[in-house]
Amino acid sequence: MKNTSQDIKERRGIRNAHNIISIIFLSLVALLALSFSVILLIKNATLQREEDAVRSQLEALESEGYYTETQAKKLVEEATQEGMDIEAQSIRDSIQQKLEAGEGTTATIRSLFPDQLVVANAGRYYFFPIRDDIDHHPFGPEDFEFNEKGFLEYVGNSTAYNFKTGVDVSRFQGKIDWAKVAADGIDFAFVRVGLRGTTEGKLLEDDYYEDNLKGATENGLDVGVYFYSQAINEEEALEEAQMVLDLIEPYDIKYPVVIDVESAESDSARTNNMTTDEYEAVVKVFCETVKNAGYTPMVYGNVKSYTLLMDAYDVDDYDIWIAYYGTPLYYPYHFNVWQYTSTGTVNGIDGNVDLNICMTDY
Repeated sequence: MKNTSQDIKERRGIRNAHNIISIIFLSLVALLALSFSVILLIKNATLQREEDAVRSQLEALESEGYYTETQAKKLVEEATQEGMDIEAQSIRDSIQQKLEAGEGTTATIRSLFPDQLVVANAGRYYFFPIRDDIDHHPFGPEDFEFNEKGFLEYVGNSTAYNFKTGVDVSRFQGKIDWAKVAADGIDFAFVRVGLRGTTEGKLLEDDYYEDNLKGATENGLDVGVYFYSQAINEEEALEEAQMVLDLIEPYDIKYPVVIDVESAESDSARTNNMTTDEYEAVVKVFCETVKNAGYTPMVYGNVKSYTLLMDAYDVDDYDIWIAYYGTPLYYPYHFNVWQYTSTGTVNGIDGNVDLNICMTDY
């Protein structure tokens, strides 16, 4: 069949239409591509401006002394280490200065831990936090001074106390001239009336207790008594207390009746394995027995006694006699009598004698 001119025209028209549509489609694609390119260019320019702004801010911060997080962390670590090194050197210098000045090792260590009681025992050091639930004494390091006779005197500002000077004696002082003692300014005396043996546990009277009680009271000194305890249970504590009460019954005892609690310096001492609870039970039985008999009970001991042997809190209801030689007193809690030396000199007593200061009016 032959194509007519009409058919040819129609086919040409269709091709022209297709071409126009293709041109329009390609134009749209090109337009979209162009738009997308423009958007990317704008976005890229925006990001570049933001990057430039951030870089500019960082440069400004760095120029003003600011650091990145990593840099800051490193600086903190370096500063911390430097501070630790400085503090460690300061501590070493302090220890060196104290030791060179003649302070003992224990005193030096104590100065480094002012919030704890430091106790040396058998080559070891023990640390006890100073408690706030026990009454503290009010005295400062400058409140006491030694006078020309070697007696400790209170030189602080408080008028609430009536301080007195005293001695404590046993058979080790031998025969005492109590008239000379009284004339030398001594106001009171604690007399040992007995003791229990450290190994066999036998009860013993002090050889001079009667002479000392009579001599002291006849010369106007107020008198208290003490017993060196080595009781290991409540039954023995009661036995010791009853012995003391029997021995002092004929005398006018104005000062306290004291249980002396110390660790015996012997590997075979019968008290070596006692616990703090057992020590405290002994003290309470002794003191309550004394109190029920109408006397004032008291506990004698040193810093070790009130930390390693007993908890100061558990015997704080009783009057306290603290033994600590030298000043200032290294004991923060309340006390009634302070034994401040074992090498005192008093007229009428041959050799050394323990000296005490009392701030309680008995």
